[in-house]
Amino acid sequence: MKISQKFEDLTLKQLESFGCLMGVTQLVLYIASAKEGSKATFEMIAQWPKVDKLLVSIDDDPTLKVSSPNRRWYPLQEKEILLGVLRVETDLNNGNWPLILDSRLKALSISLAKCVSIEIERQNNNKEINVLKNQVDIVIHQLRNPLAAIRTYAKLLVKRLGSDLGSIEIVESMMVEQNQINQYVDSFEQLNKPIKLLLDIGEERLLLPPNLDNGKKISIQDLLLPILERGNANAKLENRAWIQPEIWPEWTLLAVKPRFMVISEIVANLLENAFKYANKDAEIGIFITKRGLCIFDDGKKITKNENEKIFQKGFRGAASKKKEGTGVGLFLARKLAKQIGGDLNIVDNSMKDNNEELNALKKKNIFYLELPIKELHL
Repeated sequence: MKISQKFEDLTLKQLESFGCLMGVTQLVLYIASAKEGSKATFEMIAQWPKVDKLLVSIDDDPTLKVSSPNRRWYPLQEKEILLGVLRVETDLNNGNWPLILDSRLKALSISLAKCVSIEIERQNNNKEINVLKNQVDIVIHQLRNPLAAIRTYAKLLVKRLGSDLGSIEIVESMMVEQNQINQYVDSFEQLNKPIKLLLDIGEERLLLPPNLDNGKKISIQDLLLPILERGNANAKLENRAWIQPEIWPEWTLLAVKPRFMVISEIVANLLENAFKYANKDAEIGIFITKRGLCIFDDGKKITKNENEKIFQKGFRGAASKKKEGTGVGLFLARKLAKQIGGDLNIVDNSMKDNNEELNALKKKNIFYLELPIKELHL
């Protein structure tokens, strides 16, 4: 097993911290090793005191073939698996080992076994990650060909449709969606490269990769229009009422800072939930206020008891019990909202009383994405 420098340094520090204790003259750490087609052996990877000599396996050291009262072997075990051994040499007379020394060496062997187990797990995880990265690279490469073909066929279809403006509009919408998928493929390609994780992100990833084209100036309106077009198409397909803004406030028309582009992912997730869980005949839509966005549906009202619970990771509300889902969408949506200095809540009576715009919005379920308006723009 090829060990990392950090693992070697850690184990060496543990051996050094034990050295010169109660007659101990040498500590040597071996790790079990077995190559395909050969018998298992134990390779030396660290020793105290540290000497400049070749690290050899137990089989290659003839001095270890002879027993000695001043030498003991302590197994490094993880359950029933033997991971390695710790060799201890002493200058004790007649091999009289104090009980306290034996107890401390057993504790050291347990600690070293944990280190070896963690190192093996780390290496296995790295191998899996590398395999997955390679697979993602292949999938991304393979996706580009059919995506390009779809765009080509769409262009040909537009030419054949001639003056059928209604059909052409539908095909052009398909091309917009194809372009959006292309952007996500580009984003996945960027995510598959080495990245420096921010400390406050936590264990969750973004709902969808953000728009990584930071050089392009994009407004809230630019972010939302493709999502609204998709929502409108879904509503027509399901024969349900759809409401979207006709007048856009000034704050939605100004270019936003790149970090606020995740707003589109929050809104997309909320609308997806609305279409998935609201009654089939329920109206769905979006409303813009002075301080944020309201995503609403007029389906079965979420109970007051669930108003906060639905934002908990893994919680599934009454409306979602019989439908597919993981119970993390709203949890991540609120987390993203707070990361950009905003918040996400279900509108209740107390919120309406303090906000005239919300009070005028007579809908059963309203998710209010409050945004830091003064910080949004470039």
